Amino acid sequence: MNKIIYQNDDRIYAATTMRDITCPEANNMALHVCNDPEAILQNRKQLEKETISLDHWALPWQKHTNKSYRITQADWSRGAYTKESSIMGVDAVYTTEPQTLIGVFTADCVGLLLIDETTPCICAIHSGWKGTVQAITDKTVHQLLDEHLLHPESTRAYFSPSLQFETLEVGLEVVDQLKENHIDMDGCIQYMPNHKAYIDNQGMNIKMLEKYGITHIYPSTYDTKPDPHCFSYRRDGKTTGEHFTFAYIKNKND
Repeated sequence: MNKIIYQNDDRIYAATTMRDITCPEANNMALHVCNDPEAILQNRKQLEKETISLDHWALPWQKHTNKSYRITQADWSRGAYTKESSIMGVDAVYTTEPQTLIGVFTADCVGLLLIDETTPCICAIHSGWKGTVQAITDKTVHQLLDEHLLHPESTRAYFSPSLQFETLEVGLEVVDQLKENHIDMDGCIQYMPNHKAYIDNQGMNIKMLEKYGITHIYPSTYDTKPDPHCFSYRRDGKTTGEHFTFAYIKNKND
């Protein structure tokens, strides 16, 4: 199975699945964006063999909010087998419990994993431009720092493939929303003569991390729109699938 592995040590497994035309629905992992749910479950069961049991997965159905949710063992299997059982109305999930796989689904949006092994705590954030306008990363990091679940000096931040600066074109109304919400866009905007602009979504989210002193940041160089190994809504429309950016904390004796 084609995927980017960010971390696989004695404490944490963290990765993003990639588009792979040799797999059902090109390795789409999202039940809420698919043609055949059975094909998605087939892909998930393959990933299960490489990670942990689907019974220990707990997944959101994202709606471009800035809300977060702490996952516990009571949430095991939510969203794993059916979209209807997903954790609804949140775009960031986090947990401190071992053997609990969490993640977010993205095509062109930013998927972000925050990992602090000293707690340990893992967090997955979905931030398209709508999430960035709402500062979901800023809000989530602030919350987790306040709860002493993340510590800036020991937190690692991994970015999934997403639309990069050169391909994320938006209308000026999006720029206005970013300004109204005081999002730091310094160096992250290029105005175009067609009354549109290119914005660096990944870059703005990096600034939100740096604001809190997080320096172990690993941006992605994958641009989803031109790269055939990536899913892209802007390239393929509603027929595209989605990446799965996920992590879990291992048992100490694993």
